[in-house]
Amino acid sequence: MRLSAYAIAFVALALHLGPAHAACTRPDTKIAMPDGAAATEAEMKTATQALLKLDKDVGEYLRCIKGDASQATVGKDDQTREKILKEYVASHNSAADELAGLATCFNAQLEAYRSTKGGAGGKTADCSTHMASAKNRTPGPAPGGTPTPSNIVKEADGHSFEAQGGRWSYTLIRDDTPRYCGADKTDKPCVKRTVFVTNGSDQELECKAYIKYEGADAQGRPQTEAQAVVLKQTIRAVVASMAEQGVNASTFEAECKPRAPMPPLHTEEGCKYEVVKTINISDFYPEESRQLDEQGPVVVEFTVAGKSTNPTNVKVVASSLSPRLDDAAVKAVSAMVMSSACKNQRHRLRLNFQLEE
Repeated sequence: MRLSAYAIAFVALALHLGPAHAACTRPDTKIAMPDGAAATEAEMKTATQALLKLDKDVGEYLRCIKGDASQATVGKDDQTREKILKEYVASHNSAADELAGLATCFNAQLEAYRSTKGGAGGKTADCSTHMASAKNRTPGPAPGGTPTPSNIVKEADGHSFEAQGGRWSYTLIRDDTPRYCGADKTDKPCVKRTVFVTNGSDQELECKAYIKYEGADAQGRPQTEAQAVVLKQTIRAVVASMAEQGVNASTFEAECKPRAPMPPLHTEEGCKYEVVKTINISDFYPEESRQLDEQGPVVVEFTVAGKSTNPTNVKVVASSLSPRLDDAAVKAVSAMVMSSACKNQRHRLRLNFQLEE
């Protein structure tokens, strides 16, 4: 996913960090890409595994730099925030474009391997054209010289509903990007379906959604369901599911309701706090939540006793609708060290757990 510097809204409300990206190590994207027309089966499998690992590593890196930049912008003036944001967007796009170029190059070699049955091996593909196309966002080469079609397909629109200050609606999107979802993540070609909720209202919504299959998804479930918070004026994936190619979705649905307002916070006027020991939110992202595509914002409330201390009495006041993420947010804030000139004041902070699309 390529980002625009002016299409991002960070949701950490009151954090401060040092230089962005300092703790985030960018993965090495050098992969020995076999020439599909000459490759052996072993070479193609090795390239598949390398690309799957790189996809995971780049995802971790993008989450890391997003967390760093999100926290670094808080409390800064507009000029500094814009500079941090532009640096983040540049870093994000550079890594995402390299991965996209390699994926496109691999797909072309896979197509060549399937059509020619490969060969004796030992020959490397030239991915430079694919890499340049991904960077410039132009259609890459495809077999026969025709432009590569988009892998993102809108399968169906759901209903649209009135809400305070606007409307919300939902859509079923299918991503046909080649991927595998068997027991070893390599043997079954799959597609990914996602129900997105578009919240054009001035209210935060609590949404539930499901996808029902003509058969079952990759995990053997006839129906996949999940719930999520959708902030006002945003688009959010509520439920996602993988299924083998050829297994169709029969129905899908989303139901949303306005989120109840948070109780008032009694903090003396002018009382602020500063984070003196930072954390990386991605370090606290539960692995099970990653596997289940659990995402969302969590608002926690806490007390800062004075100078250079851990927050106390940390509790969730607005849930992500995932107990795992709520618990992770409490642990993350509890691990920070904060300072405040106002003793024993209550404060709030919103953390956003988000997986890279």
